[in-house]
Amino acid sequence: MGKPRILVIDDDLQILKLIDFALTRAGFEVLTAPLGDVGLKLFASDKPDLAIVDIALPGIDGYDVIKRMRATDGDLGKIPIIVLSAHEQTVMRAVADNFGVDLYLTKPVKPSQLIDHVRTLVGIPTS
Repeated sequence: MGKPRILVIDDDLQILKLIDFALTRAGFEVLTAPLGDVGLKLFASDKPDLAIVDIALPGIDGYDVIKRMRATDGDLGKIPIIVLSAHEQTVMRAVADNFGVDLYLTKPVKPSQLIDHVRTLVGIPTS
């Protein structure tokens, strides 16, 4: 098995770069997308092992992205999904939970914490 492939969908390019750098340095292959539709194309073509999705995306929002991911047949539709959002509202968490999100994190998050969560969800022991 190669490096776990992580898809990160966020419209904040600085956050994309930071997460890409941190996860790549931690040994993951990282795919980034600034928009939901771009992320869905990468999801279908590159078949990631985990997705990190922002909710507040222009165009197709994160909820719709997650719904479409979960509607995918086979194992791909069951990959772990982390929501990484600037919004802490209980309602948003509840909606994300209803869509089958594995973890809801609020920004800012320490890269080391994110890496630990990613490792746990893809089945890699944390150090």
